[in-house]
Amino acid sequence: MVTAVAVAALAPQQAMADKHASKGTSAQADIEKRLQMMEDEMRALRSELAKSRAEAKADAKATAEKVSAQQAQVDEKLSEVKTAKGKKSLLFFRGGFAQNDVGRGDELLTDAAYISGDNSDNQGWYIGAGLDFNLTDNAWGLLNDVQVDGELLFEYKKFSELKKNCAVAGAAACTPLQVAINNQGAGLNTLGFGNDSVTVTQFTLSAAPKIKFNQLSSLGIRPWIMPVGLALHVISPPSDGVTVLNPGMVFGGGMEYNIWGDLWAGFDARYHLTAGDLDGTETDGFTAGGYVGFGF
Repeated sequence: MVTAVAVAALAPQQAMADKHASKGTSAQADIEKRLQMMEDEMRALRSELAKSRAEAKADAKATAEKVSAQQAQVDEKLSEVKTAKGKKSLLFFRGGFAQNDVGRGDELLTDAAYISGDNSDNQGWYIGAGLDFNLTDNAWGLLNDVQVDGELLFEYKKFSELKKNCAVAGAAACTPLQVAINNQGAGLNTLGFGNDSVTVTQFTLSAAPKIKFNQLSSLGIRPWIMPVGLALHVISPPSDGVTVLNPGMVFGGGMEYNIWGDLWAGFDARYHLTAGDLDGTETDGFTAGGYVGFGF
């Protein structure tokens, strides 16, 4: 009887305990479920982050490749521009018109034995060649796109060529001695008398700075000036004082055009000025013509 009563008294308590145990299990299950959901969300976030990083890395790689391609294009263009400009130094060959301020008529070794006319023609032609050595591309940091070269140039000028004739004594400007020499044959004509030709020429060697303006180099055009340079003139035949060398100055300017690659063509004009004549012979003069050059 006592036992039955005890069991009946404990039954409600056991039921309550079972009920609390059931609730605890359900709460634990909810917590575990929430934790699982949070873990799934974290995995999803990590996956998204990894995907974003991969995409960013791929984009960075694509951007780098794009920048690299653009840089290659820029380098190619710069190379083309450099080719269009040509190399800085230049080997060139010139030719054109030459004129001295005063002709050499009535000089002893040009006209003394000529019957009619004289060797006074002061106009002729010239040929020559030169080297432009590049010294700086920006005037030693003072001016952008202003190139300074050092030019070394030689040119040959021919003005007049007349044939003497002193076969008759008493002819104008002919002396009996000259006639006698002429009549003895060509072997003695080296003295400058008789039927020898007298060619009036002049050789010039010069060195000067050249200032080239590269602002229009993208168009292949390069104007330049020569502020002042040194020139040495050698005349033939010699002056009446039997001298041949006369130093002076040279000024000039011109323009050159890039035809293709390292090939250039241009024109120039120069004036040669000396301090005085060479024993009566003037060497001041003017040249104008064209030239073809090769960059190196």
